[in-house]
Amino acid sequence: MATVYNFSATQGSQLSVRLKLQDAAGDPINLSGSSVSGVVKYRYSSTSPLVNLDPVIVSGTNGSLYSSGYVDVYLTASQTTALPVGEFVYDIEKYPTTNSEAVEKILAGDFSVSPQATT
Repeated sequence: MATVYNFSATQGSQLSVRLKLQDAAGDPINLSGSSVSGVVKYRYSSTSPLVNLDPVIVSGTNGSLYSSGYVDVYLTASQTTALPVGEFVYDIEKYPTTNSEAVEKILAGDFSVSPQATT
């Protein structure tokens, strides 16, 4: 079952989040030999994403952090500017680099976008 984490972004501001993925026991998920992907959509049934989250596994020096479960999500100010204001959904999935069909949803939740006041 995916962990629920809700994002909040503001149009025109960068979004930079480091997530620590944990299993049901609270232990870090070992991401060695894995890749991650994730998108934001209007709703889960939408066919096109609003933005690709391009999550990145934090590997550290010589892969020393793969077992820590850290994943970074970063959106630029221009990416958030292009997002509409509203409440959306996202998920992030993990899959082994040797078998992209063994997908596991590890994070999911709401993705809220607020307007910027200063332009």
